[in-house]
Amino acid sequence: MVSDKTDIQTTIDFIANLQHYGEEKPFILHPSASADVNLDEIKTTNVEWDTKPVIVYSMRDKTELSLEKNGFCYVEHESKCAPSLGMDIDKMAEYRKECESLLLSLFKAEFVHCYDCKIRKNAPMTLETYDPSDPLLVEQAAMGAHVDISLDTVPRLLKNVLNEEQLQTFFQPGYRFRLINTWRSMLPECQDRPLAMCDYNTIDANDLVATDRVYPGWNQEIYYLKHNKQQRWYWLPNQRSDEPFLFMTYDSHAGPNARYCPHVSVDNPTAAPDAPPRESVETRNLVITRL
Repeated sequence: MVSDKTDIQTTIDFIANLQHYGEEKPFILHPSASADVNLDEIKTTNVEWDTKPVIVYSMRDKTELSLEKNGFCYVEHESKCAPSLGMDIDKMAEYRKECESLLLSLFKAEFVHCYDCKIRKNAPMTLETYDPSDPLLVEQAAMGAHVDISLDTVPRLLKNVLNEEQLQTFFQPGYRFRLINTWRSMLPECQDRPLAMCDYNTIDANDLVATDRVYPGWNQEIYYLKHNKQQRWYWLPNQRSDEPFLFMTYDSHAGPNARYCPHVSVDNPTAAPDAPPRESVETRNLVITRL
């Protein structure tokens, strides 16, 4: 076990700063296993990575860091559902409800809804196993420093999540809409490919590059992050399964507060040689509070 205060020197993949992105929008195509396509005959992406050395600082015991100010934090919360690979749809639903209850309590929210859940393992995926409509799909760790959703995509997501009555109730002055992710290790401790998060206050808006992720039947616009020497990254050494992250994907409130949080998994040079591959579960939640 490394010190809780250990900073690590590692690398992060950033989207390359290419001129032609001004003419051809970056995209990544995600065909499903059922798609009748020959991947050798189509272009699945025009995204090029720029790998940079980065120092990732320990966030443990840094009480000055917060979700409100920096875009991320960790909390102490032991799951009663014990999510794990191979869990069934009922166990997944139970875990989603548990995360909703946690956020309702933490934010004294008027409304919380978990609209998506991702299970990940640090292992390669093949097209034959990829079905994005499968709620229990185990995906590999996401590539490239990114924000899960762009500002332009948020209105469409809200209209998909909320019914007509809820739209009329909450689309009024005095309400604050936040998209908040929870991220939890499903192993007792996460050593392999831990999650790193970038302090919102160290990001220039020009660092964000809108990118289309194209799935069967829908598109999802996200942001990839260009490298900037001012960016400051954090991780949680020896992160336990009862220390989930919360991080911001969107905040409707415009002010000094953090409105999003770029994140990515990183190589951990301090991991034990026999550390098991990372297994994690994340939920994506709409949280509505009063201003």
